[in-house]
Amino acid sequence: MDSSIICGVDGSDESQAALAVAARLADRLRARLVLAHVVEYAHAPYAVVGPMGAGAVPRSLVAATTNDQVQAAERLLAKIAEEAGLERAERRVAFGLAAERLADLADDEEAELIVVGARGRGVFKAAFLGSVSMSLIGVARCPVLVVPAGAGGTTRRGS
Repeated sequence: MDSSIICGVDGSDESQAALAVAARLADRLRARLVLAHVVEYAHAPYAVVGPMGAGAVPRSLVAATTNDQVQAAERLLAKIAEEAGLERAERRVAFGLAAERLADLADDEEAELIVVGARGRGVFKAAFLGSVSMSLIGVARCPVLVVPAGAGGTTRRGS
């Protein structure tokens, strides 16, 4: 398998900076660029009420919600790739916790690097809110590059 770089994107300014860096690195290293978006399982908008309170959510509702999320994620990835001039980049949608799924995807793709954006919450907030990039560093089995907002420049690749 060719070498690859996984770039976690969500449409935020931070992920745009990460994408710019990942695209340049992929170009220079002649690696496949894989854009990844991780969707957390949606909480059902309502639950069936039973005699002891909230009950199980009907499977059909969960399936419909999951389907909608996959389609939205695929549209987001297509839009991000188009805006960045990266239509040839591969795209992956995964479900679950972002750090774990990005690490798993990197394993599946035999990636040499994962690139993500930094949220810039600061140490105090990150300690309480958690951080995808910090969690990813802890679970990834390949190097992780955390790109601060504003460090990316342009994402257009030279042809």
